[in-house]
Amino acid sequence: MTNSITNIAGYQFKTVADVSTVHMQVQALCARTHLKGTVFVSPEGINLSLAGSATDVDYALDQLGTVCGFDRLLLSATHSDTIPFKRLLVKTRRQLVPDPEPDGPARDQGPVHSSYITSDELRRWLSAGREITLLDLRNSFEYELGTFDHATHLGLRHFRELKSATPRLARLAKEKPLVTFCTGGIRCEKGAPYVASLGFKEVYQLKGGVLDYLKKFKDEYWHGDCFVFDERVSLDCMLRPTFTRLCRICQTVLEVDEMQLCTSCSQPEAAGQT
Repeated sequence: MTNSITNIAGYQFKTVADVSTVHMQVQALCARTHLKGTVFVSPEGINLSLAGSATDVDYALDQLGTVCGFDRLLLSATHSDTIPFKRLLVKTRRQLVPDPEPDGPARDQGPVHSSYITSDELRRWLSAGREITLLDLRNSFEYELGTFDHATHLGLRHFRELKSATPRLARLAKEKPLVTFCTGGIRCEKGAPYVASLGFKEVYQLKGGVLDYLKKFKDEYWHGDCFVFDERVSLDCMLRPTFTRLCRICQTVLEVDEMQLCTSCSQPEAAGQT
C-alpha cells in the first residue's frame, strides 16, 4: 500500500517547569509505538518530527496531550511509502529555536506582537495582487530549493543569524504588510516578533508554514521544492519526496556527476591530496 506512513511535524510553545520528567514521559510513550524521528523537549515547549503508522501517530498525539499537556500542537502532516528516519531520538534542548537576539527580544518599546495568517488568506491576498512583502526566514539552501514567487530572503545560513540581517530588514518597506514563513512555522514564532520589533506596521506568520500551503494550493505562487529535515530531503509541490542530493558541507544541490561534495567544496580537498 502506498503512502502508508504518516509523517507529522509540529511544535507547541509552553512553559515546561520539569523538563527531565517530561522528557522521560515522552520517551516512555514513544517506546510503546514503532515511531521513528526526533523529539526535542525544552523549557520553552516541544518540537517534534515523527513518522509511522496512523495508529501509532494518533496514540502519540493523544498521549502528548493527556499525559504531557501538549494539547495545542501546531501540526503539519504528510505521507510517504517508507519511514524517512533511521531511529527514534528524544532529547532535551535549552531552546526550541535560537533567539534572534542572545539576550532575548528587546522590551524597551513595549510588547511586540505578530499575527497568524492562514494559507487560505495568504492565497487570497496573492490572488488579489495585494502589495505585501513575503519574507523567507529559512536557510539559504532551503530558499534556493524553492520558495514563494517574489519572496525576499536575507541570505541566512542559519536562523540564529537573523539579528545580523537587521540592516537588510531595515531596507524593506515598513508600511506594507509583511508575511514571514518557514517550513512548518516554528522559526517564525521567534522571527516574526523580532521583525515586528524593528518598526514594521503589520507582521504576520504563515500558520502551518510552507507545508500547509503546499498541501492546499500546490504550486500556486510557489516554485521549486520544500526542504524537510528527514531522509526525503525535500518535497515537491504535491508533497512527494524528491530525495534531492545535497553537498554535505554547503548544502547546495549536487549535480548528477557530483558525489558527496559539490565542485566548489571538493576543490580544497583535492588540492590537499596533490
